Parts: sequence; structure tokens; C-alpha cells
Amino acid sequence: MKITVVCKTAEWQVERLKEAAPKFGVAIDVRDISKAGVPPENLGAVVLWRSSSLGGGIDRFNMMNTILEKHLLINRCLARLPQAAEKAFQQEYVQKKTKTLQCIPTFTFRSLPEIEAAIQEGILSYPFIQKPNKGSKGTGVELIRGRDDLLRSAKDIEKQVYQNFIKNSGDYRILILGGRVLGVIKRSAQEGDFLNNLSKGGSASVITDQKILAKLRPIGTTVASIFELALCGVDVIYDEERDEYFFLEVNTVPQWQGFQEATGIDVAGEIIHYCKRMAARGAVPTKDLVSEEYRTQIPFLDNKKFHFLSRLYLWSGDPAIKEKLDELQEAYIGKTEDAHREKLKKLFTDKPDHGPRMVAREARQAYFKKYPQLEPSLNLIFKHLFARELYGINLHTYIRELVSDEELLDLKHLIENDADALRVLSTHAINYLYILEEYLGTEASKANPEKYLEIGMAYPEKSFELQIYFFTHCIIGASKFYSTNIEKNDRPVYIQMLKFIESIIHNNFESISLDNKFEFLVCAKICEYESVIEKDILAEADNSLAPDGNFLIDTHNTKASPDERNDFVGAEHRNILYIMSQSPFHRKRKDR
Repeated sequence: MKITVVCKTAEWQVERLKEAAPKFGVAIDVRDISKAGVPPENLGAVVLWRSSSLGGGIDRFNMMNTILEKHLLINRCLARLPQAAEKAFQQEYVQKKTKTLQCIPTFTFRSLPEIEAAIQEGILSYPFIQKPNKGSKGTGVELIRGRDDLLRSAKDIEKQVYQNFIKNSGDYRILILGGRVLGVIKRSAQEGDFLNNLSKGGSASVITDQKILAKLRPIGTTVASIFELALCGVDVIYDEERDEYFFLEVNTVPQWQGFQEATGIDVAGEIIHYCKRMAARGAVPTKDLVSEEYRTQIPFLDNKKFHFLSRLYLWSGDPAIKEKLDELQEAYIGKTEDAHREKLKKLFTDKPDHGPRMVAREARQAYFKKYPQLEPSLNLIFKHLFARELYGINLHTYIRELVSDEELLDLKHLIENDADALRVLSTHAINYLYILEEYLGTEASKANPEKYLEIGMAYPEKSFELQIYFFTHCIIGASKFYSTNIEKNDRPVYIQMLKFIESIIHNNFESISLDNKFEFLVCAKICEYESVIEKDILAEADNSLAPDGNFLIDTHNTKASPDERNDFVGAEHRNILYIMSQSPFHRKRKDR
């Protein structure tokens, strides 16, 4: 395989790509492109565009689009959006394309009197930032503290952009590759300066705090999606006064020397491996592409590692996956009694985070308020089930120090006899009822699938998502989250549920997400039910690969979200379900 790197100068980054290539059996072809209208010959299967002698005008635009016709082009952004390297355009475009990110008001002016008028009107206030609209590496950036600074620095005004200064202790560089966050560094200015750029003397530190990473990841992947960038550096600044993260800018041709020195990540190796995986499209079945992507990229799953590995292991019984799960035991439940107690207590007392994207959020919150012990109790018994199945740890003793069996049973009876609550809470309530059955193992704790079938059939019109999850989690609950087989004698009621879901999906196919569809296929496999719509679902999957990664996104149904289409971690739930639905269910004997 050959990768062509388009670059007009010798770069540190290109040298690293040439060094890494032999490890992957890849040839690196480095060339400049200088002749407009003359398509280069013998390009590699993948073309990585960094710079060329064509400059930044129409010639580059036309050449990139010509290459796109026959090759995988990284990055294709400038073939779609010629202005994408301009800071003013970036802020305007991101603000236009998404409502989930905070952008920085960015102004352009034609003359000094216009700037002074903006100051008079309060649009700008000292201190503010002046920087080149097409600049990079911090070159030409000025902090305007007062009128003297303005008069001294106001040159080529039409080529500058102006932003109010944001009080910060540094900014963040998020390096994105194929919808994955390779890593995040914080860049801090040297003492007495305001520029955080490493090229201007700033220092770098690696960010490992999961709370910060959880804020930064969706910003980085959303920006990458909006600009159709497989490889980019997204800069984010934290406003200390407003306690908010703001999109600062995106670098369409990122340098990574400082990032690599700080993180130790072999970025060139990651790029080449990524190109090889992407080049396999069309020659390798979708299910194998997706499985390979997630199995080889586990280190980049961040806070979704445990979810992915636990489901895959319980489904497949793969000992190699179990080894990776064992590495997560300390973080998941600890290895001592004191650690078990501490983690369970925290789980029981922490306030749940109901994010804005929760399905039926407002309606569910009303029932969470009505049954305040549901979520903390569910968290405890859920932890017990997985600790036992994955690590052989029995948590009964520690859980009973926090909540008694009687309290758990009382909650079961309340919820089970509140049909409206069951329907709205859906997975939360159903998971509780089935996991409690496993946790207590008594006649009084048994789930009642016949009753749930009747309740689930009576959903309000077009509550498809809640209704499908209601029934699929009855089946998943009956399998104790893939840890055991459902006995044949118990299957008829679950088959009824499956047939009902099948009809919903069939009749509303374009309105149902891939998550719902794949979870249906998983449940069908658990119950050994052959669905008449499986071929349709898999055909949609074959046409739903993300633009910049071998993972599936919603593109052919009304659930499609442009903010998430380039997010490897954000797509994990959908993709683990797809992987499970296309692989054998490793059935355990039901011995409990």
C-alpha cells in the first residue's frame, strides 16, 4: 500500500511519517503539486494533503476535488470549504452548524475608526485580541490593552480579526484523528506573556482528568465533523470568569511535535495505521471493519472502555477481552473490601447526571423525583451483577450496609404497579426489576414479563424509542445482561415482544435509530428468533459508515445528528450492539 503526502517543504511531521511507514508495510510517497489543472499520476490509495505550491486559491480547490474523485483524501475540508483556514469563518461556521458549542464573538473591521466605534459601543473592550485572520502558530497575535497599543498595532486591519480577551490559565489542544481524540494537552504561556502557543515559548502538559476530557472530547469531535476533518487540531479555551469552554480555532494542517513530546503518542504511526484501516473500505465487510476498528482502538475509548469490553466479553466469552477487563477492575470496583465499600457508597450518594440528550428527559425527571431511590439502588445492584460476572466478587454484604433487601422489594412493588412510570422510565425501571430478581433470587423478587408485555403494548402514539428500549431491556434483563441463556420455556413471551418491536421498526423504518435496530437484532439472537427485517437493517448498516472512521453513525434515518457523526467514542453504544448482533452469542448454562 502507498500513501501520498502532498507537501511543498521538508517538515518534521513528514519525516516522522517516513520513519513510521515500514512498521506498517506502507510506502510513503512525498510530493509537491505545482501545475494547476494537471492531475498527478500514480497517487497512493490514500492522499494526505498538507501544503502545495498551488497556494490557497481556486487551483488548490479544483485539484483537491479532482483527487477526491478517485482517492481517499485526508483532509478534504479545503476542497469543500476553501475559507476553512480563516479564523473569522471558523467561528461563524461553527456557530451556524451547531447549537452545542460555545463560540467566541469574532469581529472584522476595515479601518481604525471602525474599531474605535466598536469600542465606544461596547462591542469590544480593553483588553482585546488582534490576530491575523489566516495566521498560525501565534504569529502576529497582539494583546491590545489600551489606545496606545491599538494605534501601534493596527496594521493591515482588513486582514485581522478581533476578539475580547478571555481570562484563562492556558488553552487546550485536542488532536483528532478519524473521530478519535488521540490526546489533549494544555498549553500555558510563559510568565509575563499571554500567548499559549508552544512555538512562542509556551509549555505543554498532558490532560488526564476525565472530567475535563469529557468536556473537551465532544467539542473536538464536533468541530472535526463540521469541517469534515479526519486529522486536525482543535483549540479550546476555558473562560475562568464564566466557567465555560469556548471553541477557539481549528488547525486544518496540524503540527504535532510538541504534542508528541508531551504525550509520548506516536502520531505518525497512528496516522498510517488509520490510513490502512480506511483503505480497507470496499474490500472488507462492514462488520469486520467495525469490529477491527473498536478492537484495535480500545485505548482511545476513554470512559466507554468498560462498557465496550464488558458487553463484548459477556457476549463472546473471549479470554483476550477478559484480560483487558481485568486491567479495569481497580477503577470499576477496587480490589479490597474497603475499596468496595468506598466505591459503592459514592455510587449510592452521587447525584445522577441527566444530560440534555437523555430520551424523554423532562418526563423521566418527574418520575426520578417521585422515586428518588430508584437510580441509586439500580446503580448498586447493577454493580453487583457485573462485579460477580466479570470479577467473581459478591457485593451483597456491602450493599446491605446501604440499603436493605426489604427497601429494594418495596421499591419494586411501587414501580411495578405504576404503569405510567414503567413506560416513561423504560430501561431504568425494567433494568431494576430484572437485576433485582438476580440480586435477591427470591420468589418475591421475580420479574413479571407477562405484565410488562401488557404495559409495554399501551404506549402513547409514536413513543417508539422508549417502547423499543422497554421491550429490548426485558429480554436483556432476562439474560442478566448477556451473562446467561434464556430457557426455551421462558421464551414465548419474549418472542411476542420481539414481534411487536419488529412491526414497529418495519412500519417506521426511517424514524428508528440504528441503536434501536441493532439492540433488536441482539435480542433476536438471544431468543434465537429469525427476523424478516434483519437484511434491511444490515443494508442500512453497510451504508452508514462515518465519513472519517470505520464506525457506524445514523445517516439514513431521522435520528441523524451532524454533531456526532465523527465521534468514535460517542458512537460506541451503537457499534458494540452491531458487533454483538453479527457474532455468535456465547451461551452459558443457566445454573442460578
